[in-house]
Amino acid sequence: MKRTVFCALALLLALLTPAAANSAPTRLDGVGGSALEVDENCPVTVSAETLTFCIDGEGDYGQLSAQVTAVYQMENPTDEVLTVPMAFYLEERKGQVGGGLDLDEVSITADGQALSFTQQEVEQDDPGRERTALVYTVEFPAGGSREVAVSYPSLSYSVRDGTTDWTHTFTYLLSPAQHWAHFGTLDVEISTPEKAPYIIDSTLHLEKAEGRHYTAHFDGLPEGELEFTLYSKPSITLMDRANVWFQNVRYALIILWPLLLLIVLIAAFGIFVRRQRKR
Repeated sequence: MKRTVFCALALLLALLTPAAANSAPTRLDGVGGSALEVDENCPVTVSAETLTFCIDGEGDYGQLSAQVTAVYQMENPTDEVLTVPMAFYLEERKGQVGGGLDLDEVSITADGQALSFTQQEVEQDDPGRERTALVYTVEFPAGGSREVAVSYPSLSYSVRDGTTDWTHTFTYLLSPAQHWAHFGTLDVEISTPEKAPYIIDSTLHLEKAEGRHYTAHFDGLPEGELEFTLYSKPSITLMDRANVWFQNVRYALIILWPLLLLIVLIAAFGIFVRRQRKR
């Protein structure tokens, strides 16, 4: 017997902040993130997920760019053939500088075979956001398994607030995956770029490996989301912040020196005039 089960594989791309709730997508570009979300009635399980961040490029406006790949080992525990429609959600802020995702850069496969998909508009309450869904279908044999992979480009949320160099933050939402019937292991692999090779902060524990690589292994789905920040140095030091203060003073002097020179000239002229009157 063949049965159709509705599930959702949701790619949630972030612009500025993580989603406030499990079912709410974040925004395209900025804090690039993703999540695996599924209807609670779907019997398909995830035995393992391998999540890879390959951060090796830059966006048009100074952000770091990463190719994020999530590979899921999925299993059908039933004795029925399942036809599973899945949805890949995308959302972006209207008018966002550097926003927009080229669908040619998104790859969705099952056992290495590319899956065709259709793009559908999704209604939402926020008029400042645009949301679409990429809908596709995965066939599961009775008692069988499939490897489903999603790969997409993501941009960091980059700021320079009291630091010499920019900090670059990536986000990957994990909490929606709790709705799968079962979630097994999660392995995380992150390769960092030369300009920002150090992960100075992370919501989950990451192990420093050889070179510019970080890894993590979890038995089961960890609590919370994965968010990590990259920087050019192992930490943000007091000297680093002091350099910023000196840079700000220097920039202020560069901008204000014509005004200061004018004030000095006016003062000197006033002194000269007073001396001439006393003679």
